[in-house]
Amino acid sequence: MQSTTSNTGSNLRNIKLKRSQLKIVAVSVLALGTFTSLLAFAISSSVAKINTLDYNSVSGISVLAATGQTNTALASGTINNNSPGGWILKVMSGNKGKLTQGSGGPGNEIMYSNVKMISTGGTLGATHTNPSGVDRAITSGTAMFDTGVATTATVDYKFELQVSWPADPSMLGGIYTDTITLLMVPVD
Repeated sequence: MQSTTSNTGSNLRNIKLKRSQLKIVAVSVLALGTFTSLLAFAISSSVAKINTLDYNSVSGISVLAATGQTNTALASGTINNNSPGGWILKVMSGNKGKLTQGSGGPGNEIMYSNVKMISTGGTLGATHTNPSGVDRAITSGTAMFDTGVATTATVDYKFELQVSWPADPSMLGGIYTDTITLLMVPVD
């Protein structure tokens, strides 16, 4: 009597696979192992907000009442801002757009009523509306220069504030003053 051996039994050692089939099984097992060790995690960071204004006032403005003044510098400065909503520069006049002597009045006031911002260098944020060369009324005491939204930051934007006034030969002699305050406001 002759005996036969079957590969269908419980002895897995006797299973014969072709070499190419063995490679496919090994790659499949390795690929499944890769997915079981997959990890996902969130990362985050932040950029510090920047909103700086450095400025210097001009002293010793020479007033020539008989001839008036054109584009006389009051102050110069530098703005750095990275607010997505842009920035606003507020220019506030203590005398509501006038240089005054004493309590002011006829012969004692030099009315400049408008203030102009002139860019002198640096980089204004992309998509900002450039406030350079625009006259703003200051008779209420405040003029604002608004840039609108930005897609990049304003970096070392240099400017000069200027005023003009008409000739007035009726001015009395003396010292004329005003107090100018600059305020930088980020728009968030």
